[in-house]
Amino acid sequence: MLDFVLSYGVAIAGYFGLNVVSARFLGTSDFGYFVVVLTVTTLIGQQGLVGLHRAGLREAARAEDDRILGDLRNGVRAVLLVPLPVVALVSAVVAWVWRADQPQSVATAVLTGLLVYLSGYQKLSASFLRGLGHVRYANLLEGRSGGALVAVAQTLLVLVVAWLFPEWGLTGALGGAVLGYVPPLLWAGWLLARSWGPVRPDPHTLSDLGTAVRRDWRFGAAQAGAYLNSTLELWMAGVLLTGHATSLFAAGQRLSQLLLIPTTSLQVVFSPAVARLATDPEPGRMQGLVRTGASVATVLSGLAWLPMVVAPSLLLTLAFGAEFTAAVPILVLLATGYFLNSVTGPSTVALSMSHHEGDVAVVNWAAVVARVVAGLVCAHFWGATGLAASAATITALTYVVLWWAARRRVSVSTHATLRPDPSLLRKVSG
Repeated sequence: MLDFVLSYGVAIAGYFGLNVVSARFLGTSDFGYFVVVLTVTTLIGQQGLVGLHRAGLREAARAEDDRILGDLRNGVRAVLLVPLPVVALVSAVVAWVWRADQPQSVATAVLTGLLVYLSGYQKLSASFLRGLGHVRYANLLEGRSGGALVAVAQTLLVLVVAWLFPEWGLTGALGGAVLGYVPPLLWAGWLLARSWGPVRPDPHTLSDLGTAVRRDWRFGAAQAGAYLNSTLELWMAGVLLTGHATSLFAAGQRLSQLLLIPTTSLQVVFSPAVARLATDPEPGRMQGLVRTGASVATVLSGLAWLPMVVAPSLLLTLAFGAEFTAAVPILVLLATGYFLNSVTGPSTVALSMSHHEGDVAVVNWAAVVARVVAGLVCAHFWGATGLAASAATITALTYVVLWWAARRRVSVSTHATLRPDPSLLRKVSG
């Protein structure tokens, strides 16, 4: 647990540093578009995994024989050979069309495709390393901006580009982000290859891919809905509003999303333990763990939420520069909505690790539809601030519905408690 906290802390610092450096490098003209590209490629890369990474985490944590591990390994091979390269190629073509009128359109397209593939591989390797018991190593690859190793490398490389090649602009920032993935993922690939132990692959690529899709598509659908719920309004700002307004929205969103980190990190580290407890006939064991985690997350998020609503202008100036202070109402609204994530607790992991990921998908996709409708109206009449208000409202409602779904489906309440049991956190081995 301590290893995870430390590595996640470094990932947060790297994530924050990447946003600070890129915002000051690109300014309000291109910072928003940089964040849009990073978030879009992350979603596409994860969808290219067809849900295998999350199902692999669950099944690897429960695997009792080499046959199961062999099936999982073959699924990994099939995903890396077929869907992930395909979505990366399609993304590169779309990026080339998008930037066709720019002199660096080809470079931008290539970098976009690489970001899709590398972000997908990062998520896949981190999940399987954790499921296979390499918790300490997985911790370094898990978290904001690809985990501690990737986030720090990306921050340093974008800083170097901003210092030595400022004329490269958005393309240079994307290049720094791509290169930041390479060393950590080379190391992760080597470690993952060693982690299968005596398992010998018997690959049948298309058959293995079909098996993975049939087993794991609900995970992919649920995750796509969850990710869209955290980024959709930013993409809508990029389409509906000016580059300046998009950058302001991106600044408020990136800063406020720091509040999601405590609950997100707990869900990651709790996943294998909750997967095992899901088979326990006594749901009280799981409930004690997740409610204690929710209490810890609420305290940590609360410490960050207070300055965001009390002194938002100061935070934005210190982080991104004075030109981003117009994002104050966006930051306050989004931060208030995200804070409820900690209060309601890790309901998503309780559902998905108990084979109720379909419920998570339904809730998330219903929220996506609501975001599109409300976002279009609010952005049209009230601009970026209206978009932030609709985002905060739907975010809060989504967390409440997921909490209710966990209580109904798994008979587990996940919200914070006034009587947490810290000893349960020390017993989490996954």
